[in-house]
Amino acid sequence: MKEYRTPAALKTAARVHMFGRYGVTVRAYIWMNAILLIMTWLFASMNTQGAGSLISLYIFYAIRFIVLGIFMSGTAFLYLNIASEQPAYPGMVFYGFRNNTDKAVLISLVIDAVQMVLCIPMLVFYLIFRSNGDMSYIIPMAFGAALALAGLLVTKALFLPAYYLIHDFPDYGFAQIIRLCPTIMKGHMGRAIYMYISFIPMLLLEILSLGAAAPWVESYINASVTEMYLDLMRK
Repeated sequence: MKEYRTPAALKTAARVHMFGRYGVTVRAYIWMNAILLIMTWLFASMNTQGAGSLISLYIFYAIRFIVLGIFMSGTAFLYLNIASEQPAYPGMVFYGFRNNTDKAVLISLVIDAVQMVLCIPMLVFYLIFRSNGDMSYIIPMAFGAALALAGLLVTKALFLPAYYLIHDFPDYGFAQIIRLCPTIMKGHMGRAIYMYISFIPMLLLEILSLGAAAPWVESYINASVTEMYLDLMRK
């Protein structure tokens, strides 16, 4: 029976493969987030007073979600090349805009939809609290937030292989990839969730640095997640 690497071993492998490659991933991160930041700024500057403007705002946010999903596909392609010790360059983050774009969009919509559903209890209690100011809703709102956070971790773990599968199995359709994720992650959800939780100190570093450390932190996290995917697929 195959022995899988521990999260600590996966992180070590990530550091080894990322040695001398941070320049590539940091530039890719900056390019991607510069585009997303410009889109966010455009959304924030929109006038939402009229019904037509609100509809336009929702459309733009939907576009941003779609663009982010395509970027996630390109990011997966970039880190697969790094982990496989293949040539890698920052422009690979745009790979999803040229290849299997439809799959990246559909996968992103599924993941976002699941996460949004898990946030509904928190949002409901928040809206009730905001409307009447009843402090008794603070506790259920906190439970809703905890549920949303737990759901986020489970969703990220469950669909961890999704964007990588687009590139490793280009002949697979969107539905096949979605169905394959639970099969791959069976028996490994706890390990994946534990690894995501282990990044909390580094995410706090992002916050304390006011985002300055984000390109390096996110590069390390993406490289570690890629190592876990490859570890699962070697069985």
